[in-house]
Amino acid sequence: MTVSRFTVLILTILLISTLTACSTPDEKKEKHYLRALEYIKINDDKAAALELKNAIQIDAKFAKARYQLGLLYMKAGNAQASFGELQRTASLDPKNLDAGVKVAEFYLLSRKKADSRRFVEQVLRVDPNYQDGLALLANLELIEGNFAKAEASIDKAIAQAPDNDRFYNIKGRILIAQDKWAESEKLFQKAIQLNPDNIANYRTMLMFYEQKKDEPAIQKLLHTMIPKFPNNPQMHMILANLYQQKGELDKAEKEMLRIVAIDKKSIPSRLMLAHFYTKHQQFDKAEKTLTAALLDFPNDLQLKVELAELRFDLQKFDQAHAIMESVLKTNPANGGANLIKARFLIRDGKNSEAMQIITPLLADYPKWPDLFYYTALTQLRLDQAELAQKYIDQALQNDPTNDRYHALAAQIYLIQGNNIEAEKEAALAVRINGRNAIAVKILAKSLVQAKKYAKAIEFIENLNQEAVAGDAELLGSLAVAYLGQDNKDKARQTFADVMELAPDNSRALDYLTALTFGPDIPGRISFVKAQIAKSNTAGHYLLLGELLTKNKQYEEALHAYQKVQELAPDNPQGYVLAARLLSHLGRIDATIAQYEDLLSKKPDSIAGIMGLATAYEVQGALDKAKRQYTRALELQPNLPAASNNLAWLLASEEGADLGEALRLAMQAKQALPEQPEIADTLGWVHYKRKSYSLAISQFRQALETSPDNPTIQYHLALALYGNDQKLEAIQSIEKILTSESEFAERKDAEILLQQWKKG
Repeated sequence: MTVSRFTVLILTILLISTLTACSTPDEKKEKHYLRALEYIKINDDKAAALELKNAIQIDAKFAKARYQLGLLYMKAGNAQASFGELQRTASLDPKNLDAGVKVAEFYLLSRKKADSRRFVEQVLRVDPNYQDGLALLANLELIEGNFAKAEASIDKAIAQAPDNDRFYNIKGRILIAQDKWAESEKLFQKAIQLNPDNIANYRTMLMFYEQKKDEPAIQKLLHTMIPKFPNNPQMHMILANLYQQKGELDKAEKEMLRIVAIDKKSIPSRLMLAHFYTKHQQFDKAEKTLTAALLDFPNDLQLKVELAELRFDLQKFDQAHAIMESVLKTNPANGGANLIKARFLIRDGKNSEAMQIITPLLADYPKWPDLFYYTALTQLRLDQAELAQKYIDQALQNDPTNDRYHALAAQIYLIQGNNIEAEKEAALAVRINGRNAIAVKILAKSLVQAKKYAKAIEFIENLNQEAVAGDAELLGSLAVAYLGQDNKDKARQTFADVMELAPDNSRALDYLTALTFGPDIPGRISFVKAQIAKSNTAGHYLLLGELLTKNKQYEEALHAYQKVQELAPDNPQGYVLAARLLSHLGRIDATIAQYEDLLSKKPDSIAGIMGLATAYEVQGALDKAKRQYTRALELQPNLPAASNNLAWLLASEEGADLGEALRLAMQAKQALPEQPEIADTLGWVHYKRKSYSLAISQFRQALETSPDNPTIQYHLALALYGNDQKLEAIQSIEKILTSESEFAERKDAEILLQQWKKG
């Protein structure tokens, strides 16, 4: 009987299906694994990864598959995924020594030395002579300064593999750390002899000569290297770096261009060339490089992101936005494009919205320094200086050589009043990049704020004087430094120069009027009015209002503050100063109206809320005052003034929550331990709780700083009497009443003294 070919085919498929159906899970995973190995041999990494994932899906503990998948991720540059797979491999199969060493290397690169040591020691427990494990341990001991242990470990590795050039380089570095230069040089030469075709050996030797500053040796080695590696991109990168160090940028550029010419299909070489141009502020060339690269690689997202970022920095916002949108359309999760999107929001002042984009990126890219930089910048603009400090520290940990990061760190320290650290960070930024104008200004300002006036003057006068003469901020720092050295003539002239450059600089105007007219308040008022005619700014009217108030021209002062509100409706100072003046004049209703007007425009203004609360206190509307203080603490939980004032109000009312009052008063005390008013409040809460000895302690501490304050003296007398120190209490009240000081409790004190004397 003849069987048709169709029937044979059907039978074959059924047979294969039956055999497959009979395969065990172990057999299935092994087939996937073996197919993956075949794909790896022919460099089909995507197919190999798919097969490995299929194998792992069958058996999540299949260590061999995880190991190969980790290697593929490493090859693709996905460090995070590679680390995850190799770490799981090392845990599942401690005998996989290569996986263990690679995990230890990942930890060492992340500066997690304890974790690195744990994994390398695990490897060496399995095989004490494992060469790569011994080499890594030697590096770890070197980093921790354990030179003897480092030498012992690498010597053991060399004994196992005396022809391994890498081990001699490691030992050479260990000897350099001990200043054994001659011995280390021989070891680096040995590495080259063992493997003369490995450019890494020459690079190590070159770095050695650079450390020694041995220019003849450097030139001699380069004379050997250049003809030996004429088409090796690493060779030209070495030359480019050397030329950059010498400031020979034309030669460095030629080497960077040769790298691109050697491998025209290399996207990283185009990116490196663009970064070279950007670093040296040749932005046109950087833009042309990226644009040309996109003509060759039109679908490469990284090139698009780089170009979008560059155009954003060049303030070509429309072009940057268009590229960003095209990237996000292709890949909505693209980290670079999303960061640019966040930067647009930061530019527009939408900092909270920017953080909504940045926060998930931080989890996805924990080693991306620019991400932490922009997070720090956003937090600073949200008035979260401590969080900004945390994030800029992380950026610097990932890239300690970036001048922008050091400049922002300096700015944060300056805001926090830490002039010493601000100076250090700004100086580092300037050392890395002397053209970083922001760092230069922060360094000058930090020196002035630290009262290092001579150093500030020397620093600014050593800058390019043409640049200084055109920079109002630098001139302002110079003027303050002159003033700090009591050189009033130079200070006055320099502040005048500032006003020529920046007629709206109210701080310089304040200094200039004081230096020109001294105690002559009418003269200062006339001078400021003349300046207002040139520059009608809110800051000038604030200064005018303060001067008019000092001169008791109250109605004119109120008019000046009204102008501040018109010119700068978001500036709380115009409302606050007007409200204080109205309060001084006894116009409490008008004071409250001022603060309410401010809060209608800026509902979260701490100055407005606190001012309104205080005005309500003066008015006797204590419940309203408490609500405002509570609101202030909701916005700023550690605000000592609000904690103190609310604690006082709580402690002063009938049936008070004295526990809450104590918590608030202690919170304020912790923030401002030397403030007498806060010590007085805490003492008052203790008094109301009948903890008289604690109250006495606080009142006496307050009087150390404010000895003539009759209200605090009165409170002390009350606490002394409550503590059965009656004679001292009577003497204390008598002392207050014999003085001419006026205080709110005088009548109460007079009545109380009569009662105490009667017994």
